Amino acid sequence: MPATKEELKVYNRYEVIAVRPHFGQSVVGIYQTLKEAKLSKVELLFRNQNLPLFIYDTIKQERV
Repeated sequence: MPATKEELKVYNRYEVIAVRPHFGQSVVGIYQTLKEAKLSKVELLFRNQNLPLFIYDTIKQERV
C-alpha cells in the first residue's frame, strides 16, 4: 500500500532515479531534502556520465 502524503512528509521525499537502457528505471537514492538529492545526482553523474538521472518529488508526484 502506498504511503499517504502525511507519512511522506515525515519520511524521505525525494528519489534520485536512473534510467538504464535495457533494465528500465531504478531508484538509486532516497533523500529528505532537495539539496541532498541534488548533491547525490552530481556525484552519480561524475561516476556514470552516460546514465540519464532525474529527481522525483514523491509528495507532488512529479519530476523536479
